[in-house]
Amino acid sequence: MRFAAYIFGLFVLLIPHYSSAQDVTLSKKARDIYDKAQQAWQERRLPEAVALFEKVLVQEPNSYDVNIRLAQIYELQRNPDLTRKYYSKAIQIKPSAPQSAAAFQWLGKYFFESEKYDSAQVYYEKAFALFPAKSSLSRLAEKSIASSKFAQNAIKNPLPIEKKSLGDTVNFLGTQYFPVLTADDETLIFTGLTENRDENIYVTHRKNDGGSADRWNVPEEISKVINTINNEGTCTVSADGRTLVFTACNRADGFGSCDLYISKKDGKDWSAPVNLGDGVNSRDWESQPSLSADGHILYFASDRKGGQGKRDIWVTTLDEKKQWSAPKNLGPVINTSDDENAPFIHANGRTIFYASNGLPGMGGFDIFIAQRMDTVWSKPVNIGYPINTVADQVGLFIASNGKMAYYTDDSSDKGKGRSLLYSFHVPPTLQEMIVPTRYAKGKVFDKKTNAPLASDIDLFDLKTQQKVGAFTSDGKTGTFLTVLNSGGEYAFYVSKNGYLFKSLSFTVGDADSFVNLDIPMEAIEKDRAEVLNNIFFQTGKYELDEKSKVELDKMADFLSRNKAIKIEISGHTDDVGSDTENLELSKRRAQSVQQYLHKSGIAADRISSKGYGETKPVAANDSETNRQKNRRIEWRIL
Repeated sequence: MRFAAYIFGLFVLLIPHYSSAQDVTLSKKARDIYDKAQQAWQERRLPEAVALFEKVLVQEPNSYDVNIRLAQIYELQRNPDLTRKYYSKAIQIKPSAPQSAAAFQWLGKYFFESEKYDSAQVYYEKAFALFPAKSSLSRLAEKSIASSKFAQNAIKNPLPIEKKSLGDTVNFLGTQYFPVLTADDETLIFTGLTENRDENIYVTHRKNDGGSADRWNVPEEISKVINTINNEGTCTVSADGRTLVFTACNRADGFGSCDLYISKKDGKDWSAPVNLGDGVNSRDWESQPSLSADGHILYFASDRKGGQGKRDIWVTTLDEKKQWSAPKNLGPVINTSDDENAPFIHANGRTIFYASNGLPGMGGFDIFIAQRMDTVWSKPVNIGYPINTVADQVGLFIASNGKMAYYTDDSSDKGKGRSLLYSFHVPPTLQEMIVPTRYAKGKVFDKKTNAPLASDIDLFDLKTQQKVGAFTSDGKTGTFLTVLNSGGEYAFYVSKNGYLFKSLSFTVGDADSFVNLDIPMEAIEKDRAEVLNNIFFQTGKYELDEKSKVELDKMADFLSRNKAIKIEISGHTDDVGSDTENLELSKRRAQSVQQYLHKSGIAADRISSKGYGETKPVAANDSETNRQKNRRIEWRIL
């Protein structure tokens, strides 16, 4: 039960009332015992005080002060049954006394945590009527009434979820919590607490053996470089699983009690963690981070100065110089005067989940959802019962497709002191609030040697011509993974020193969950050629479409960085139309590209152009798909 500190705080505020509200109806004998009991109470000799107050009640069973005092003592001794007994007696004696407000509030909380929300509401309403208007205690009672009403309605309208343990393989410790996954749902990272009370970060991978989709390999420590004899935990990972931010406390290089650290993955190896610095960390507590899919925005919880209340949700962004900005508070829409923690930003970048005990809910910390619209957050919504219960709920993670949820729950192991990881299918009403994402993954490699390559990749939305992502492939494996926040047409631009600039285009349909792309790179050598995949013309025309600008600017940038290179731009068509017309069209299209590059500052003697018409097909002209492959602009090293 969470009563002790809670109600004692209420009575501390009301002590002046009690010290001057002695029961004048006591007999002289009872008064003598009462005075001794009061002295024992004030000196915190609680067993002696209990015995003396009980003697007073034998003589004066309807003494209001004595019942209140006994309730206080038993509450401090964590005996809720006797606390309830004496508070209940006190409010029967003087239901309208101002001092009874805290007793009503305690009884409301007792019934609330017993999940008897209708009774709780009654007691909270009586407390609200007695607390001073507009006081902090009045606001607490008002919030408690709202929570009681919410809980009654939520239980009548439960979400259709069926939580399922991730199994003993994953739940191998007494306590594990704060699960996070990569965007492809293949890698699970979580925090675990060992028998020696050592908090570490663990990783496991989904089994691909044809069995159940919920089967996981045996968890391993994420890295000896990250886990130490100190505590490390409450981590977050970028969508591709290659950037990790986690919490570590009381380290020599720390700025406060707990700080945020970052580590990067190269192949299978994690770099030595680096403190995010005093630009992000403060002298106070920073913890429970959540990275955006691209690793450029970081949300976290902190009790630093300048917030709305106690612990708040803050955000920092990574600028072009790879520096984290000064954190900003998410403001009073998200944060309350109480505690907010455990933020989780969904892969779509605009849906946030977080825990709060400052908003109406099922009790303790509930999980809420809010949407970011430009720079403004929507009003948070409690995600409902039975995801939220009377117990504290924190650490929810929703998969990138919005269909599966992962979280920590200790309510199923009552009395055992365990926290286990569970999953459940996100109910339809909640799915409707989450814009799902897709992802593209693949590998960049040398076309001749098959050696993996580290490369820079820019992702553009072809409809808007806007850059929607910038990332790199892994230096040791060549692999990459990036989130796609909507269906539609995309362009990839891949670059690496010593290699030809590469462009790709692909379409993601509504039914697609991911795209797999292998990207072979050509070294800069004579006669090596690439296709400009995102050059667009209207049918039978040679004027460049506006959508071609991004690709041509990338081409110009490549030539500017490789000043010794000379190239030929060649135009090609399919077999539709006459040979003469196709030859002329391909020539004009190649010249259009050549002229654009000249206007972009590339010297004329570095670029030649030629039209080949339909003479060099790369596929048989037997389908529209193949004809589209033949309609192309190529560039070749001279």
